[in-house]
This record gives sequence, structure tokens and C-alpha cells, in this order.
Amino acid sequence: MPLVSPAPPNEANNTWLKDMDLSFNWTYKIKEYVSIQPGIGFFNILNFANFDAPKNTLSGVLNGQSGGVNGTSGEQPNFLRTGLGSGVFALGAPRTMEFSLKLIF
Repeated sequence: MPLVSPAPPNEANNTWLKDMDLSFNWTYKIKEYVSIQPGIGFFNILNFANFDAPKNTLSGVLNGQSGGVNGTSGEQPNFLRTGLGSGVFALGAPRTMEFSLKLIF
């Protein structure tokens, strides 16, 4: 079995995904079988910085570009930080707020 050489000293690693979400919903009954449920949700409420999101997996080549952390000084470079993305699916992105309105019948 071939040996894999260890990473250079003080190399940045992939950190764990940090996220804390909170949501509130209220239910208002209109008729016997109809209700409306407004709500508000807060995602990454403590605004943790996340790097190398699940959709941006590391490539096989560690060259210091997006998807690779080779040659860094012990901290993740800012260009690998998770951004807002598109739509409401942005796991680990900066603080976000969402309003909702659900009709239940």
C-alpha cells in the first residue's frame, strides 16, 4: 500500500459546519377545516463563518484555488467562504431571514 505523506505544518483544514437556526410559527383557525400558519425563520442566527460548503467539495488537486486549501497559513482563505448562493438553499451561508405563509385545509 502506498504511503501518503502528511500535510505541511500549519496547513488549513476543513472545519465542521457551524449553523444555528430558529423559527416561529403561529396557527390561526378560520373555519373548522381551514387554518393559516404565518411564520418567520432565522438561519445561521449567530453568523458563523463556514468554508468549503457541501456543494463545493474539495478537488483532488490541492493547488490553493477554489476547492483546495494547500499552501494556506493555518486559516481558510476568504475566497472559500460560503456565500448566499441562490434561492433559500444556502447551507452554512451568512445570517438569513425567511418569512412563510402556509394554508392548511
